[in-house]
Amino acid sequence: MDGWEDLAVGRDAHAIASRIIAECTTFNFAALRDNPLGAVMGSVGIEVEIEDGLIETGCGGGGYYRPKPPTIHLHPATYRRDNFTVLHELGHHLQQTHDQWGFTLIDMAERERRDIEEKVCDQFAAQVLMPVSDTDRHATSLHPADVMAGLFARWEASRSAVLQRVREMMPQGARWLLAVSDLDGVVITSATTYEDPQPPKGLMQEGFRRVAVEAVDAAVRREFHEGIEYKTGSVLDGMRVEAALDHEERYVFLALRPTTANGAGTWTYPSRECSNPACEKAFQATSSSGRCETCQDFKCPHCHRCGCTAPAPPEKCGTCFLPYTPAEMASGNHECW
Repeated sequence: MDGWEDLAVGRDAHAIASRIIAECTTFNFAALRDNPLGAVMGSVGIEVEIEDGLIETGCGGGGYYRPKPPTIHLHPATYRRDNFTVLHELGHHLQQTHDQWGFTLIDMAERERRDIEEKVCDQFAAQVLMPVSDTDRHATSLHPADVMAGLFARWEASRSAVLQRVREMMPQGARWLLAVSDLDGVVITSATTYEDPQPPKGLMQEGFRRVAVEAVDAAVRREFHEGIEYKTGSVLDGMRVEAALDHEERYVFLALRPTTANGAGTWTYPSRECSNPACEKAFQATSSSGRCETCQDFKCPHCHRCGCTAPAPPEKCGTCFLPYTPAEMASGNHECW
């Protein structure tokens, strides 16, 4: 099979995708890179069905491939996400119709086949949409946040796809936490290359918000003493951060690495203060019944409240019915005359 046996044994998704691209003669890859959806819709041998009501399948981010007749079903999202989805699903088509690799897939157990096929599809989409040079790979080992911002500006890929592409380009043994957050510090996607867990998606990081403010003026490279907060209440400290604003100035790409001698961050378990002004007691996150799904504050084990359920302070005195001044509302002190 001219080398395909070795690729099948090694399960190297990157190498398999590269080989499929090199051998493919039915598509113009420059056209696929510039306009994936248009290039596929203008080709022969495969159809595209755009379905606004398609249920999210998790395959490629918004679609699926049906082999008979060969059809990509696309649930449209943002155009950058659609670009990756279309190429991911095209990867299924090219794998399953390949005269050698297709038969290798058939011989695999279903779970194993599905796993390697999905990985090859991701690699195929990344390599077509985001071709990188040796210069890019070298820069990734030094300043990954800058590379993420640069790839996002250069190619028509989503921020999540760019982050995963940079993670894949990391040299072996590299120790980085990668993340993308909005300007308020809310993590939209993240990844890790070593044992420290990735920043949790959907959680606002005050440190990331501060870095985003700095990144508006210039690329950031500094010690990161704010720490990364996790949903358990623990905080990962002892990190250095690099950050670069995307060219749309809506999100920030972040890369963090440990500064400790053992190559791992330092874990701390800070106490919390109840956000209910009538309580304000300190407690450990481990004693809480969990985070509120609305405000993400830990519920106080003493009053069982969180930030969004804390009662609003009264605007008038309950005894004399005179309005509180702003200073009195802030201090909570009022004297009736």
